[in-house]
Amino acid sequence: MMRAALLVTALAAGSWAAPHDPWLRIQSANFELFTTAGEHSGRDLVQHFELVRSFFRQAFGSEVAGSKPVSIIAFRNQKEFAPYTPNRAAAAFFHPGAAHDFIVMINDSTGQYQVANHEYTHLLMGQTSETLPVWLNEGMAELYATLEREGPLVVVGRAAPGRAQALTSEKWIDLDVLLSAAHDSPLYNEKNRAGMFYAESWALVHMLNLGNSYRTRLHAMLDALKTEDAAAAFSTAYGKSVAEVQQDLQAYIRSPHANGVRIRIELPKSAEAPEVRTGAGMSARLALAELLSAYPGKVSQARAAYEQLGGEYPARWEVQSAWARFLFRERRNDEALAHFVRAAERGSADPLTFVDYGRALGVAGREHDALAAFQKAVRLDPARKEAHFDLGLAQVRAGAWREAAAELQLAVPVTRQQASRYFYNLAYAEYRMGDAVKARELIAQGRGFTHIPEETGALDRLFQAVGPPVVEGVLETIECQGKVAKLHVRVNDFPKTFLAPDLTEFAGLECGSKPAAQIRIEYQALPAGASGADGIVRTLQIK
Repeated sequence: MMRAALLVTALAAGSWAAPHDPWLRIQSANFELFTTAGEHSGRDLVQHFELVRSFFRQAFGSEVAGSKPVSIIAFRNQKEFAPYTPNRAAAAFFHPGAAHDFIVMINDSTGQYQVANHEYTHLLMGQTSETLPVWLNEGMAELYATLEREGPLVVVGRAAPGRAQALTSEKWIDLDVLLSAAHDSPLYNEKNRAGMFYAESWALVHMLNLGNSYRTRLHAMLDALKTEDAAAAFSTAYGKSVAEVQQDLQAYIRSPHANGVRIRIELPKSAEAPEVRTGAGMSARLALAELLSAYPGKVSQARAAYEQLGGEYPARWEVQSAWARFLFRERRNDEALAHFVRAAERGSADPLTFVDYGRALGVAGREHDALAAFQKAVRLDPARKEAHFDLGLAQVRAGAWREAAAELQLAVPVTRQQASRYFYNLAYAEYRMGDAVKARELIAQGRGFTHIPEETGALDRLFQAVGPPVVEGVLETIECQGKVAKLHVRVNDFPKTFLAPDLTEFAGLECGSKPAAQIRIEYQALPAGASGADGIVRTLQIK
């Protein structure tokens, strides 16, 4: 009887046990991987991403300013993957999120590394913040899809199955037609035509990246494409017409280089021994909710996911923080602020949480509180450029000009999207500190980064407000050399010197005097170091 009772008790306890959590979180130096496909394949996959990243850093230089952290979600089968895919044909996809860039894939296919390479290349191209031509974007992804490891070496440029065969057996697309293809072009979208488009794009990008006579000018080509069409960019970078490039390409595809090259790559130590955590269901589901929130048609699913997580994990700041940031992006600011408060109360130490918290407080008109939130973000991560950028803007709004200028200097390099606001606010701070010359220089720099009417209009209005260079400060001494007087002025604790060709124009001032008077000077700027002075006095007002 007792044994039966114990059995019933055990069965009852089992029925209430928490469901098995299939999620693993595998963290390396540069990637966060969530997977249901097991530790062994997860370790291999994250190591492979580190390998590809190291190759790109070695080939193209350092990371893009402001680039977001990368989260990889690797499902074990199609059934798990299906609710998140943008289309049924995809086996993997890259998607830019608000806080992370995502690569989502199935981790059970034999070609998974090629899929991973392809999507990661798209991610890196997206993080350049530039709009790339279709041929270049897809050609890059095709080229690096076949990247693979051979001991300490990486082999890049081997032809994907079918690509080389298509180039030798099918009619080529005229290169000028391929270069002008857009995202809606039949060449890119129709199945019976897309194969040759991909093959020829692969071959062209292969030559640009690995061909001896082209690779040394690749960066010049990429720079030219920012402002010119492909034909003009080839002329600028290589001095060649499109027809000449096509001739070179057809010869190149038959050369030994087209079979790939071997490059030695150094991997970070953490790639060999990433951190593995079991029971990562909460973090994985938060990542999936963020992914859903990036799809306009799945926002309601994302909202339901956050609400469910909030109910299951009421004490976790991570849930409150992610929920708050979702609501803030959905412009539900009052609700977002309530969740930001809960995240802070529950011990959030995430700098991005406080960056978004500060932005939400700014929207609510609570500038003092916003400033405190940005300051906490900087304390939590002094190296985070985004936090310095937002803190600098908040300090400009608070009238702390010197502090604002210092913070904005710490925010560089900024992204192209931030550039106009960066130069506007730094120029305004310098103007208010009395350096109209520097303010004008910064305004001119800002104009080079935007064609948006609202931004160019703001820069133009600031330029008009700056007017002639003006300073306000304390006139400490007047030194005369012949007819020319040197006025030594202290402006915001910095010494400046101005030339007055005829001191008699300014009543009440005499050579050799130490008036210690508050003055306002409008002046003509001089080149740095000229005559040991900052400018020539045009008007002077004693306050």
